[in-house]
Amino acid sequence: MLSGTTPLLCIVTQALVESIPAPVMPIPSLNTEFPLSILDACNRAFLLCSIVPPVVLSSPIAEASGSPWTLLLSSLVLANGGFFLVNLFSLLHPTPLTVSTPPELLPYGWTTTDLWCAPLITAIYATLTHAQPFWADVHAVLVGLLGGAVDAEGLAKLEPLDAETARAACALVLTGLFVTRTTRTFGVSFKNGLANKIKTN
Repeated sequence: MLSGTTPLLCIVTQALVESIPAPVMPIPSLNTEFPLSILDACNRAFLLCSIVPPVVLSSPIAEASGSPWTLLLSSLVLANGGFFLVNLFSLLHPTPLTVSTPPELLPYGWTTTDLWCAPLITAIYATLTHAQPFWADVHAVLVGLLGGAVDAEGLAKLEPLDAETARAACALVLTGLFVTRTTRTFGVSFKNGLANKIKTN
């Protein structure tokens, strides 16, 4: 027998959202989006560092669990698949469902920070923790290129970071990326508002 809890939860949530008066909802601005970008970075770091790598590494298929490409593509799909489907079927538009080209597939859509940061952060995490043998070699080569101590083969002998430290480093990188995106998106209006305040004073 199916439970009515899920439909009831959706109905109650929709009713609550519809009952919120429009003046209560803030207009997106630098002041409202800046803290959310930090929260988004922390949540995304958890997804890309604590959920995606263990899922890939625990795969019973040896070729999949040992492949760095599987790790990167999994993070790309898991982090962006929902947004892709929402945009593909125009789920956020007030019109009936229609199939449209997602912004990620439009010209310069690949420059969207959300799209490329997922595999980048997973790669950083895998490099720092040596999640797969490939990433341990990448870490050793990078340290060697940056002037670290290397052995006779030209590779540095490195210990992997623990998962929490690596996730914190990834969260800091993501915070920098998302804060930069927010500042670039909303910073112009902030500067204009500041300039207008200076002119009027």
